[in-house]
Amino acid sequence: MDLQPPDPAAATSGLTAIRTCAFLAVLLSLLAGITSPALATTESVVHSFGNPPDAYGPRCNLVADAAGNLYGTTFSGGVNNLGAVFVTTPAGAEHVLYSFTSGTDGTHPIAGLVYDKKTGNLYGTTVFGGTANSGTVFVVNATTGAESVLYSFKGGLDGANPYSALVRSGTTIFGTTMNGGQFGYGTVFVLTAKGKETVLHSFNSAFPTLDGSYPYAGLVLYKGLLYGTTTLGGASNLGTVFSISKAGSYALLYSFKGGTLDGQSPFGGVLFDKAGIIYGTTFGGGTDNAGVVYSLSGGADVVLHSFLRNSADGINPYSTLILFKKNFYGTATGGNSTGGTVFKVTPSGVESTTHTFSGGATDGFNPYGALVVGADKKTLYGTTVIGGSSNLGTVFKVVP
Repeated sequence: MDLQPPDPAAATSGLTAIRTCAFLAVLLSLLAGITSPALATTESVVHSFGNPPDAYGPRCNLVADAAGNLYGTTFSGGVNNLGAVFVTTPAGAEHVLYSFTSGTDGTHPIAGLVYDKKTGNLYGTTVFGGTANSGTVFVVNATTGAESVLYSFKGGLDGANPYSALVRSGTTIFGTTMNGGQFGYGTVFVLTAKGKETVLHSFNSAFPTLDGSYPYAGLVLYKGLLYGTTTLGGASNLGTVFSISKAGSYALLYSFKGGTLDGQSPFGGVLFDKAGIIYGTTFGGGTDNAGVVYSLSGGADVVLHSFLRNSADGINPYSTLILFKKNFYGTATGGNSTGGTVFKVTPSGVESTTHTFSGGATDGFNPYGALVVGADKKTLYGTTVIGGSSNLGTVFKVVP
C-alpha cells in the first residue's frame, strides 16, 4: 500500500489525494451494487444530510452536550458549499450553525469539535482557508453561531493543513498539522487563548531522525503528556505512535512494521485504558493488509484483530477507538462485501460486528469518524460520509 500525503496546492477542488481515492472507491462500490444487509437491527439514521445550504459529507467525530445535542463539521455543504458546523438533536432536528465563506474564516473542516460547556463555544480546525489558505483554528458559539478565527496558519514553519481535532488544557489549545513545519512533515503546536501559536515539534522523517511524518489524527492528553500518531515515518516509514510534553519534549514510542503481523499507517489516534495500555487502529497492515486493532504497552505492540477483505467486519479503519462498557468500539470503512461497520473488540481481542452499513436510503455508507457516547450513556452516535435519503451522509445511532 502506497499512501501519499495530501498536496493542498494540487487539490483544486479541496479534496485531498487520500480522501479522493477513498471517496472514489465508495462510488465505484455503489455503482457495482456492492451492498450487504445489516447484521443487526440496533442502528438507525438520526439525520440525513441534504443539498446546500444544508451541510453534507461529514467525516468528523461528533461531540455531545449535556442536553444530548450533537455537534459536528462537514467538509462540504453550507451556504457556500465550503463546509459547515452543524448541530442536531437526538431526534434528528438539524440546522447549520455556521457556513464557511471561502475567506479568512477557513474552509473545508474535516475534524470534529471540542465543546466548552462553560462558555458554549465549539473549537475546531479547517484544512484550508485562512489568510494563507493553509488552514485555521476557529471557534463557533453553539448558541449564536458566531465564528471567529483564533489562528491562521501561514503554511511554513508554523505548520499547514490541520486535519485533526484539538485538545484543550485550561484555555490552552494543542493540535497537529498534516504539513509544514521545519522539515515539511507536519507539526505539533500549542495555541494560547490570545492566539499566539508555538510549534512544539516539527516532524522529521529523514534519516537518522525518523520520528514520524504527517500526523492526521488528533492528540490525547494523558497524565500530563500528549500522545498521538503519524500516518507515515518511523523506522519503516509506516507510521508511529509518539508522546510529547506540553513543553515540547518528544519521544517515539513505536514504529509500525506492517506486514501480516503488524499494522501500518494509522489515521486514528490512541486511547488509554485504566491500566495505561494504549489501543488504536491502523488503516493498513495485518493478515489481509486491511488494517488492525492493536494494543501497545512498554514499547511492545500486539495485534488484537486483523480486518479481512472478504468478511463482514469492514476494512481500513480511519477512526480512533472508544471504550464503552469495558469493550472497545470503532468504525471501519467499506470493503469487498460491506459499506462499512460499527465493530466491537474485547480487551482480549475477540471482535464482533455491531452493525453493517448497506448504503440505502435508511442507512449510511462509509463511516470515517469515531463514535461518541450520547448523554443517555446508552447510545453511540457517529457519522457516515454518504448514504441516507439524499446519499449525502448521515448522523446515525447504535444501541449495542
